[in-house]
Amino acid sequence: MTLSRNLTPIDLLILGAGWTSTFLIPLLKTHHLTFAATTRTGHAIPGLPTTTIPFTFDPESDDEEPYRHLPHANAVLITFPLKGQGQSTRLVEMYESVHSEGKERRRWIQLGSTGVWKGEGWLDRHSPVDVGNPRTVAEEELLALLGKQACVLNLAGLWGGDRDPRNWVERVAKRKEDVKGKGALHLVHGEDVARGIVGCLGKGWEGVGGERWVVDDLRGWDWWDLILGWKGQEGEYGTWVLELMEEEGVRALPRGRERLGRVLDGREFWKTVGLVPSRSLLG
Repeated sequence: MTLSRNLTPIDLLILGAGWTSTFLIPLLKTHHLTFAATTRTGHAIPGLPTTTIPFTFDPESDDEEPYRHLPHANAVLITFPLKGQGQSTRLVEMYESVHSEGKERRRWIQLGSTGVWKGEGWLDRHSPVDVGNPRTVAEEELLALLGKQACVLNLAGLWGGDRDPRNWVERVAKRKEDVKGKGALHLVHGEDVARGIVGCLGKGWEGVGGERWVVDDLRGWDWWDLILGWKGQEGEYGTWVLELMEEEGVRALPRGRERLGRVLDGREFWKTVGLVPSRSLLG
């Protein structure tokens, strides 16, 4: 599918329409925002009557042709991870070499992970990031390249739809020692990721542009508490949690924040875009 550069710019181009788009596209439609989305093969998005544009980002290629098939957009959302030096610059420059009109006003949003923050205790968006992480390198490059025209949304654990955190327990806690090492779990529902993105496209951009943000549901869940609640009657999970409580001197769950290791503070993002998370494990 070839789209003319001369068409009226769409509101948002989604580069990489995956899981997030199953929540984002319906919300874009609700807000009457125009959009286009890409996938590697141009397949339809499951559950949505939305066709996509075939596009694969090749950081080693200087071929403009794939970018000519993309529409002119006022904002571009990058959902896939860019890594290391050069990839952010290559993607932006290749797109803008074909779609130069309005590039000085175009907004770029990169979705990332809260995994770029390491350490113990309370961490927020101002805390030092892991400069050795290839994703951090690419995100910092994007911010340096575009300044206020770009932002990075570092997302907590994604859930919703077919992603159920209850199903993660058997993968992350196979042994008692695994359970012992689990501290805080930070999550954000796909619906709230979508709301946050749409919030950035509106008046919220004045505050978010040029920065990276922690995006979570404003809660720090205790893994021990969740494991006991979800799997306490299955296998040895309940026994392990009780034994660990005895060993660690924990009288009741959830544990205090000082026992949970890395704990994230995501208040600033939601305050800036003027929203409050709508979904949590509580309902």
